[in-house]
Amino acid sequence: MSFAAEPRVLKHHVVRAQLEDRLDGMAEGDPFPAEREIADQYSVARETVRQALRELLLAGRIERRGRATVVAGPKILQPLMIGSYTEAARHRGRPASRILVGWTDLEADDELAARLHIAPGDPIIQLERVLTTDDVRVGLERTRLPARRYPGLREAFETTSSLYAAIMERGIEFRRTDDTIDSTLPDAREAALLTVDARTPMFLLNRVSYDQNGVPIEHRRSLYRGDRMTFTTTMLAPHD
Repeated sequence: MSFAAEPRVLKHHVVRAQLEDRLDGMAEGDPFPAEREIADQYSVARETVRQALRELLLAGRIERRGRATVVAGPKILQPLMIGSYTEAARHRGRPASRILVGWTDLEADDELAARLHIAPGDPIIQLERVLTTDDVRVGLERTRLPARRYPGLREAFETTSSLYAAIMERGIEFRRTDDTIDSTLPDAREAALLTVDARTPMFLLNRVSYDQNGVPIEHRRSLYRGDRMTFTTTMLAPHD
C-alpha cells in the first residue's frame, strides 16, 4: 500500500498568504511595501518575496506604477467578442477612452498581404492607440487597414471614437474574426506607452476581421495588461 506524500508548502506561498491578509485591510491605490521591507519583516530571501509578489501581480491584487507598487482595484472583465473594446467597457459601466499614438503609412509585406488578401506592396494605413479604463492605461491597439478600401479615413475619423462604428458606417459588416491569444511581455516602447514595468505580463491578441462577403477588413494587434484584464467568453455546444 502506498500513501501520497503531503504537498510541500513553499515559502513564497506562505509569504503570499500573509501579504493577501494585509491587502484585505488596504484600499485601492495604497502604497505597498518594498521587497526589502517585506523580506526583513518575514525573514526570507528577496527572491522568495519576488515570487510572492509576482503571483499577486498576476492575480491583479497589486500593480506597478513606475518604481512603486500599489494596491490594485478589481480586474476588468472583458468579453472576447466582435466589436469595440471601449463600447464593451462602457456597456459594463466602466468609463473608457482611447489616446492617439499616431497614424503611419506602410506597404504590405508578404505576410500582411496574405492576411488581408491584397498584393504585397499595397498601401496600408496603420492606426495605433492606447486604451484606457477608469483613466488607467490598460491596452495598446494597432490596427492595419488596406488604404484603398478606406479613402479619407484619417481625415474624417475622430480617434477617440470607435473605429468599429466608423467602418460599419461605410456599409461594411463585421461577420467573423480569426483570433490568436498569447502571453508576452512588453518591449521598452510598449511599457512606456502603457506606463508599466517591463516585467508586467501581457495578453497579446492578434485578430483578422472579415466582412459579410468574407473579405478581410483589418488586421489588429492588441496588447492588454494581464494584471488588469481578464477575458471572458461563452461557448455553445454544437447541435446534433
